This record gives sequence, C-alpha cells and structure tokens, in this order.
Amino acid sequence: MQGVVYRVAAQEKLYGFGDSILDVPILNESLGNYQARICAQCGLQIIDVATRAELPSTDFPLWYFDAKMVFTLDFLKLAIQRAKDDPTSFLQFGLKKHPSIQQHSLPLAPNDKDLLFPFFFKGSESKQATIIQLEGKEYDWQIHMPSQVMPGGVYSLNQNAVFATLLLSPFHLHGANMALNLNRGLKLQALLPDWLRKRISKPFTKLTSIGLKSMNQKGKNCRIHPTAVVEGCVLGDDVTIGANAVLRMSMIGSGTFVGDTAVVSFSVIGANNFVSTGNHLVNSMTYPSVFTIHGPYQYSIFGQHSAVFATINSDIRLDTKTIKIPTEVGVCDSDQILLGVAYGHRSKIGGSNIIAAGRLVPNDYVLNPPNFITLNFD
Repeated sequence: MQGVVYRVAAQEKLYGFGDSILDVPILNESLGNYQARICAQCGLQIIDVATRAELPSTDFPLWYFDAKMVFTLDFLKLAIQRAKDDPTSFLQFGLKKHPSIQQHSLPLAPNDKDLLFPFFFKGSESKQATIIQLEGKEYDWQIHMPSQVMPGGVYSLNQNAVFATLLLSPFHLHGANMALNLNRGLKLQALLPDWLRKRISKPFTKLTSIGLKSMNQKGKNCRIHPTAVVEGCVLGDDVTIGANAVLRMSMIGSGTFVGDTAVVSFSVIGANNFVSTGNHLVNSMTYPSVFTIHGPYQYSIFGQHSAVFATINSDIRLDTKTIKIPTEVGVCDSDQILLGVAYGHRSKIGGSNIIAAGRLVPNDYVLNPPNFITLNFD
C-alpha cells in the first residue's frame, strides 16, 4: 500500500523534559527519523500537520497517527494488512495486552484498561471507528526474583515484535526504549526451535552467553579491556570499557566511557556518557552527556547533561503496590511494581539523597546533599 501517512502535532513537546517530541531518543536515534524510517519500509511517506482539522477531508484511504507514537515495523505491517482486508472501514489500532506490552507500554490515561492508540486508517467517510487490537507472537524471557520484591516471583523480560506506545511522560519514553532494546533479540529467537530457545533464555548459561555474543556489534576505535564481558550489545564509535566491566543486552552510544567493574545491563546509554567505576545501570535509559556514579540506578531515565552522585534511586514501594507517575494527562498508575526515577535535563542530585520511585526531577533542578552532611569549614 503506497502513499502518505499524516503525522499530527509534530510541534508537541515531551511532558516534563520539554524536548521537541520528534527529537527524543529512540535507541539513540531521534523519534522523527525512527518514524520516517519505519514508515518508508512500508512505502509510506510522512507529511506533518498541526492538528487533525488539517487532514484531507475527501482523500481516501487516509493514514494518520499522533507524533508521540512509537511503533515497530511489525505493528505497522499488521495494521496495513488489516486495512487491506477491510479497505473501506475507519479503523483505530491498539494492542492486546501481553506481559511484554504490560511491562513497557504504560497506561495512556488514569484508570486506562485498554491500550488504544491515536493511530488510524480511514478508508471512507465513516464517522465511527472500529477498534482493532493487534497482537504478535510473545517470546518468554523471565527472571526469577524473591516474592517479597516481585509477587509471584517472576519478572518478565518478554519480547514481542508487535509493539507500540504513546509518549505521555519520560517514563513512557523509558518503556519504549526498553522494549525496543529487548526486541533486538527477536531475530535470534525466531531462528531457534522452542526447546533450544527455552534453554538459551535462561540467564548465565554457556549457551546464553554464546547466543548473546553472536549479537555483538562494535563501532570504530573502541577500547575494550580484555577482562570485560560484553554480551548482546551494540557499541558506537570510540566507546571505552574498563577492566572487569560487564555489559549485557545494552546499546552504548558513541564516545561513552564505562569504568572498571561497572555493570550496564538491559539499558540504552546515550553518547558521551560517563559511567563511573563500580557503578550499576540496570534497565535504564540515558540521554547524551550523562554522568552517573555510586549506583545502582535501575528502571530510570536520565536527561541530557544530568549528573547523579551516590543517590538512593528507589524503584519499588515496600508494600509492592504499583507505582504512580506524573504524565501530561494527570497522575497515572504505571502498572509497574518496579520503576525508578526520571531525572530532568541538566539536573544535579547530590550524594545521600533518596528519590522515591516514580518521581520526576525537574529540568535544571539542583538537590544538594542533606543538611547532616557538612559542606562548610568551621
């Protein structure tokens, strides 16, 4: 199906961080470029309009989506196929909830029960949209955790090629990046019979290590200490990795430094980051030029030029209830038991502070160490 797709409200900004929505990073690529690339692979050229009122009123078929949308190629292909099956209908697309979707495509409104996106196909002048909830094959990848932390004792890292979300907060941006990073493993998983895939999906086995290492990609002029462990990672140019560091299933931007014994796992790290010696970044996302020291920092997102020093980055409620987050449509329940902090651009958080799970640190905010830490000479 050749043609155009209209991108609505491309001038919008990401709530909390203030970025132009098309500039926010998706696997270290701008969202605008990511959307254009995905659409081009399906023969669709993007045209920007400010509002839905500017959409053509008589030209059919008509594709349009909100500029805050993140969607995979498989989501778009499946939507196109459904439109071909019913070319005169008015369709709105959503997702059926699976563990991978629940984990990474956060709710779109308070008390949201269905994942229904502003992603439309209009084949005629029909006024009432038919809801189409797409689904893809779910690949299990689970980590066992203590039941006092994760009810049921299992944390899902499932993958599904049919994924989408709407960026209503930095936490939604974090979730999108975590999902798409995990989905890099789908090509390998799809090649394996189920019995072998299930063996490889168990962490820390020899087979798992071999499979992940086969996914490694390395840019130019990288410096990797021979004792470092790098599994399932994409490294940009000029990346430095220190002695006994462990990098697993992560993307590392160009010019980033990862110090000795540091751990970066299931994360997307921007360009020119400094991950200090012994630090841990787990299931986290950073913009370019971020400094982190004395972690661990988990399930969190760090804005550009932010710096976090020996901060207790909370990522759970002790009652193990799900964590609420601020979004552009109000406070929403994230549906997540584990979720960290969103650190705004250029924010600086001093040592010994404690940030509660689900909090959004404003841009340019400086939080000095607590009063019990002496900063002045007698």
